[in-house]
Amino acid sequence: MQIVYSAVLRDAIEREKVGNGYEYSKEDRNILDEMFKEINEAVGGNYHYLAEIDLLYIKGAGSIALKYIEKFSSEGVRAFLLPHIWHEVGKSSADIIYDLYLHFKESKSYISKPNEPSSAFIYVRYDNAFMKLKPKKLKNELLELVRNPRDAFYLPFTTRMLASWKMEQMEDLLISYLDSDNISNEVLGISSDDKYYPSAEVIKRELKFTAITGLKYYPSVKNIELIKQYSEDADKDIRACAKKTLKAYSKVMEI
Repeated sequence: MQIVYSAVLRDAIEREKVGNGYEYSKEDRNILDEMFKEINEAVGGNYHYLAEIDLLYIKGAGSIALKYIEKFSSEGVRAFLLPHIWHEVGKSSADIIYDLYLHFKESKSYISKPNEPSSAFIYVRYDNAFMKLKPKKLKNELLELVRNPRDAFYLPFTTRMLASWKMEQMEDLLISYLDSDNISNEVLGISSDDKYYPSAEVIKRELKFTAITGLKYYPSVKNIELIKQYSEDADKDIRACAKKTLKAYSKVMEI
């Protein structure tokens, strides 16, 4: 089977070969070799690099990746496999992906320390997975996750999805995130003045967007008054976000 690669993928493979962009241990490399051997036998392919499974859709690789994913010690490798798993395995993979997120949450990769690479590429993939799977059977577990401000920041689409299900507990949680400026750095896992990425300021600002957007599913006189305050915020993007939520309210009640 001949595979024609784009320049982007060829460059990604070359970077992976020298440990740049796709980093993993020798033990994980051995597991990757084992996994790709099984994938190649199943699909008649000739794949060998994590960059390939990240940047290509390899039909038939999802169920095999699911079999191997918990064997990897690298949170990054696990994250790169997620799209194939949710795309092919579907809702039956939701419990495993949730458990994988909990594993990530307890890992050293969960909070990027100052001057270390960001873990954004990891949590973005989990957020996309939960959003695509829409696992209502896990709604209470996901709700408990996003009660943590950092997890709500990591999983904005998931948080808004829970709001769209109009879970009663979500309303008060979103209202609390409107007042995100009062969340302490300690709660966010930032213990000093060193530069973290993302910074406390970035997390708090994004939580406001998530809160304002999510509250559109909870129209009430009280929430109208709350959102109106942000429609006059000094931050023009927050103002625009608040106006969208007020517009949504106007379709179901008088403002």
